[in-house]
Amino acid sequence: MRKLVSISLLIFAAAMVVLAFVANGTGDEGDSVFHYLFSRFAFEHPENFLNHWAKPVFVLFTAPIAQGGFIAMKLFNIALLIATIWLTWKSSLKLNIPNAWLVIFPIMFAPMNISHTLSGLTEPMFAFWLMVGIYLFLSEKNVSAVLWLSFLPFVRSEGLIVFCVVILYLLIKRHWKLLPLLAVGHIVYSLIGFFHYGDFLWVFNKMTYATLNGSYGSGPLWHFADNMHVVIGDLQPVLLIFGVLVGGIRLLQYWLGKAPFSKDELWLVYGIAIAYFIAHSLYWYLGIFNSFGLMRVMIGVIPLFAIIIVQGLNYLISLLSENAQTRFRNPLLFSMAGLMLVFLFLKLDYQRDLELKPIQRGQKQLQEKYGERYKGYTHHFDAIYPAVVFDTDWFDAMSHRENGQLFSGEPIPSKSIAIWDSWFSVQEGKIPLSKFEEDPRFKLIECVNIEENGNKKTCLFEFDSTFANAQILLKTGFEEEADLTFSDSTKVKSGKFSKILGKKKAFSKSFTGWINSFLHVPNPTVKMTCWAYLPKGIEKREHGARGVISFESALKSFDYHADPIFAPDAQPGEWHFVEMERPIPNYKMIKDKVKVYIWNPDQTEILIDDLEVSWSGG
Repeated sequence: MRKLVSISLLIFAAAMVVLAFVANGTGDEGDSVFHYLFSRFAFEHPENFLNHWAKPVFVLFTAPIAQGGFIAMKLFNIALLIATIWLTWKSSLKLNIPNAWLVIFPIMFAPMNISHTLSGLTEPMFAFWLMVGIYLFLSEKNVSAVLWLSFLPFVRSEGLIVFCVVILYLLIKRHWKLLPLLAVGHIVYSLIGFFHYGDFLWVFNKMTYATLNGSYGSGPLWHFADNMHVVIGDLQPVLLIFGVLVGGIRLLQYWLGKAPFSKDELWLVYGIAIAYFIAHSLYWYLGIFNSFGLMRVMIGVIPLFAIIIVQGLNYLISLLSENAQTRFRNPLLFSMAGLMLVFLFLKLDYQRDLELKPIQRGQKQLQEKYGERYKGYTHHFDAIYPAVVFDTDWFDAMSHRENGQLFSGEPIPSKSIAIWDSWFSVQEGKIPLSKFEEDPRFKLIECVNIEENGNKKTCLFEFDSTFANAQILLKTGFEEEADLTFSDSTKVKSGKFSKILGKKKAFSKSFTGWINSFLHVPNPTVKMTCWAYLPKGIEKREHGARGVISFESALKSFDYHADPIFAPDAQPGEWHFVEMERPIPNYKMIKDKVKVYIWNPDQTEILIDDLEVSWSGG
């Protein structure tokens, strides 16, 4: 059957390569493109090699590939998929699984393996990396297997789920001395990242999914079970359930001493696959670890699902008589492979799964029409695909910024455009189209409607350069405050109101912006000024109120300044001028923020007025 496997893989590989060039889809509109961009611009922005969300090992291997464009990423993932299928077959042979040749078909004919391999996603590499580790274990190269798998969490975070099963596997196989080697990947990246983040524990502190308060909500416990057909087709889930039940029967027979069950197969196939499935089901049900209930995560263990499917079919065949097995085994197995192919064609929709999504088509149309006109402009957009079609460096603040930065008070380059879309800008940016339409700073160039109802809409706006690079980031006399509960009208420096800070409300209005928005000039600084009033009756001591300028990475300050706004000899009953200035450091991660505000942790209330935040440089 080796020739059958080889020929099948060659035909499948050829078909996938053709699709890579003919189908212009990106797998999905978000993460697929974003992973590509992290790799595409990694050499210009070396910090990308240490970005936890982007997956350091994935970026390391794909950064050279991505220089060839998005199609090169597709071809790379195709190569990984072909290698994964080959390794799954070879691993099945080492496990002495009958009819091992059949394992290639549930993998090749899984719809999501087609659509999401033709992408920039990390799941194909995870499946490959996992199968290399399993194959090394089955080849009794245990040290190599553990060292290899120690880097799996840096391909995808689910590697930590695999770790749990591998630890049990090593203990049961009495290879407990190898357990420390599982830490090698974390140690290596901790050391490398220390020189960038100044934090040896960055691999934990900057882990994107290390939170019990998920950002995407939660869903039914059976979400992944109910939707498995989306990943592997309509037939394979039925066969998979049967294979899992057969595994339970075989395990029971093993415990009763009536049949063998390899520890390798039990833990490395059934153990990892079931633990992976249960973990993701629980994460989504409990709303933890930022689970979004994305079905594509199951791509990582499709090879193991394939082995389980084949073992289920093998058990079914074993129930037949020897004569019936001789007559019907191959026809039955080939029929199953043929049915999987039929169900693949019934499930896979070329335009929906392999072509650009409607909003992406609109963005491509805008680029084709206006790309040259706005070349060299700073592009503001929330969707990710525009960075590909406009060839924009997502990580360079003079090339790309998010639309929200147009309304944050940050300086805006004189040559700027904004690309608004009806999904990313609304759902993630929380910016309705009306916000652009009603703002005099923006001129509508064109809106593209891909669907008649306007749900798939992309609009291009040009920024009026007379509003560019404003030095004032935030200026308020608190006259516009809607809630007067925390305002005072009896003591003001100017206007009608001042702001009360203290036991009921400790923080003033703040300025928050991206650090990289200020780095286009040398030696940028941020400055905060205000007037502060210390009520009478307070002793002449240093009050706890602080002016804060904080530079934050992943919601944690890496450069924090909190200076007293009152001197120790400040006179109560008087207004005092407050001034605070700090140089803006380089960022550590692309979305690092600068925050400026007044903070009063004391129970004694104070007043502030005429708060202003500005910047300068040069």
